[in-house]
Amino acid sequence: MGYFLYNLFLTVSFALAIPFAPFVLLLGARCREGWRQRLGQYPRSLPRGGARPVWIHAASVGEVRSVEPLVRELKARFPERPVLLSTFTATGHRIARGIAGVDAAIFLPFDLLWIVRRGLARLRPAVLLIVETELWPNLLREAHRRGVPTLLLSGRLSAKAARRYALWRSLFRAALNYFTALGMQSEADAARIRQLGAEPGKIAITGSLKYALPRVSAAAGRAPAKSPGKPVWVAGSSHRGEEKILLEAFGLARSRFPELSLVLAPRHPERFDEVEKLLRQSPFDFQRKSRAREQDLFGKDILLLDTLGELREFFAAGDVAFVGGSLVDRGGHNIAEPARFHKPILFGPNMGNFELLAERMKDQGAAIEVCGAEDLARALVGLLEDSEKRRQMGAAAFQIVGDHGLTLQRNFSLVERFL
Repeated sequence: MGYFLYNLFLTVSFALAIPFAPFVLLLGARCREGWRQRLGQYPRSLPRGGARPVWIHAASVGEVRSVEPLVRELKARFPERPVLLSTFTATGHRIARGIAGVDAAIFLPFDLLWIVRRGLARLRPAVLLIVETELWPNLLREAHRRGVPTLLLSGRLSAKAARRYALWRSLFRAALNYFTALGMQSEADAARIRQLGAEPGKIAITGSLKYALPRVSAAAGRAPAKSPGKPVWVAGSSHRGEEKILLEAFGLARSRFPELSLVLAPRHPERFDEVEKLLRQSPFDFQRKSRAREQDLFGKDILLLDTLGELREFFAAGDVAFVGGSLVDRGGHNIAEPARFHKPILFGPNMGNFELLAERMKDQGAAIEVCGAEDLARALVGLLEDSEKRRQMGAAAFQIVGDHGLTLQRNFSLVERFL
């Protein structure tokens, strides 16, 4: 009954949306990009023949980044198998195209039954790997019916998401049991997914692939150069409503450190122009990274990071990191990235997406939780005044991220069993 109601709802919604499709396509290239693939119409240029491909689905930028080491390992151990990497967002798709070892970056098909069947018939995967908790009932059931092993990697289920899924418990209990195996990030995630109806025998604790990137990345070698003694604060993955708080805190901190520069990296590219308008209304000089000279990136008060895939390099160059999505209710973003570069970390109270790691970092003196502009400015100034405290916090953060090899090994071992 759950699947019947789900498909009825999707079919009716799709039919009602058809008249509006031309208007959506006129909104710009971002809305038009990949629409054929979302309908299950994949190009003939995709890898065909020979070994069946490994299909990895990673919804957006953070998940796409997290599968890089897994892709490298797959290509090293199974070079004959093409790797397809699907995303849901256009931004994630652009990042996926640049990952070494990915034979084709594609868009996830809409979860309508006829579209999913068309997509699976075209792609013919040997295994389907879904990163974090993307539960698409028709995709899971049709893959199962075709005998395609479907694995959940880096599985994460927050308390909020669990409550949402529980509203359709019968549907998602059935969908979960079409997974061949479920690799969860933590015991808490495993407990929630068991409560939702997953079979206990399919569940393993494998950790998060977001922590499986090398502790010392090549990004450190590509970090932008800054003048000796010039402090730089890097605020990554900010959301609407957060930039105003960051700018207020920046102004307060500059009363003590007038040479302080801010690198501001909005989470979503479609907001770059919106954030630029906000910066024009501020008292600060700024420049966009896409228009700045490489030798003068820190020449103005604020650098608006409006390019993709470069936040790591700026975390490596900065003195203090702030991780966004945490001063507003968006669950926070990946605090492991600045930790890999020995950076002290600041974040707000909304870190539900990385709850366990955030708590551990606070408890072990690697990060500071802040509330509001004044609290943020106070913590930032305290760190800029105390280089030894910055060093100690950065070292603690680096240590907490831990050895990436074990996490990668656990996730890859799960995949290897079905290849």
